[in-house]
Amino acid sequence: MRRLLFLTSILLFTACNTPSKVKNINPKENQLTTIRWGENDLQEMANRVTKDILSSSTIDFSKSYSFGKIKNRSYDHIDTKHLANKIAMALVQSKKVKIVEKEGKSYGIFFGKISSIFKKNKRSKDMFFNFNLTLTDTQTSRIIWSHDVEIRKIYKKALFGW
Repeated sequence: MRRLLFLTSILLFTACNTPSKVKNINPKENQLTTIRWGENDLQEMANRVTKDILSSSTIDFSKSYSFGKIKNRSYDHIDTKHLANKIAMALVQSKKVKIVEKEGKSYGIFFGKISSIFKKNKRSKDMFFNFNLTLTDTQTSRIIWSHDVEIRKIYKKALFGW
């Protein structure tokens, strides 16, 4: 009897064990696995802001611009320097916007803020991210351009299952 129980338990554990698997995926492909901040959110925010900058009629593309600080006011650890670099790289690659490293040499500076709101109840979690990027004239402190990007993720727990 003990032997049968032992063999049955081994069979159960090996049957339930799924083999580990590693695979390469396209970094541009959306892989939603959590409601927390992730690489997909960074890509989406950078792409949407870059697109709006390049289509703006209020930005003088003959002048040079730089990136100031992007503040993280969210619940998650977000590498804001990486986000700024992603946007700056896309702008430089467009060959439409001139980006300089030193703030003193630029006509305007991009500043930003990321904030989040988190709500939950028994069966669901709701995470809302807001990213605001503003371009400010260094001489007059006038806001030249501003744009908001919002991302909302909802997680609902299944009624049955584990």
